Amino acid sequence: MRFIILTVFLMLVAAPSASAGDRVELASIEKTLVPQGGKILPPIINAKYEYYEVCGCGEEELHCDLKKKCITWTDGKKYDSLTSWEIKWDHGFDQASKTCAVNSFKPIINITFRFPKWNRTDEAPQTLIEKWDRYLNSLIAHENGHRDMVVAAVNDLSRVVVQLPPAPTCADLERNMRDLFRKSMEKMKKDQREYDEATKHGTSQGAVFP
Repeated sequence: MRFIILTVFLMLVAAPSASAGDRVELASIEKTLVPQGGKILPPIINAKYEYYEVCGCGEEELHCDLKKKCITWTDGKKYDSLTSWEIKWDHGFDQASKTCAVNSFKPIINITFRFPKWNRTDEAPQTLIEKWDRYLNSLIAHENGHRDMVVAAVNDLSRVVVQLPPAPTCADLERNMRDLFRKSMEKMKKDQREYDEATKHGTSQGAVFP
């Protein structure tokens, strides 16, 4: 059994602010898919949550604290939320007939979400709480869209990998697997960019505060 780790970082951005008082629900994949040539095991999805606190009893105060404490990304721009993900997989090889073929594939997706967390006080008005919560729900919906695209890309990759034809050596087969991974991730990142453009980074979905 071989174990491969391939890491890619994905930024999930909503327009002006975010919160994660509630945990994001992860997609569940219950069925084991068994295409011709090998066996796919359902991906294991692990989620990690990191928070930075923001404070404010009024809308303007809260907005200013969000802008002050938000995340600076590698492009030099500031964002309120960030999600990174890492893909690993276990796979088994069948080396019968002096060739090497994939006979099993089990992907693992590790996702880290980073959000602001509003440190509410008893003085916070109900109207502000409701506005924040509406924004949070919209933000979660937007980021769930990003997450679902990652899971879908991994599922598609799994189906293709286990149907790879046998290679002369296992080293050749691993190179073919990595090439499929690279192409899959390139397509997925393009789809992610188009999703952000279509939703204006969640703005059109209501992910705007205030």
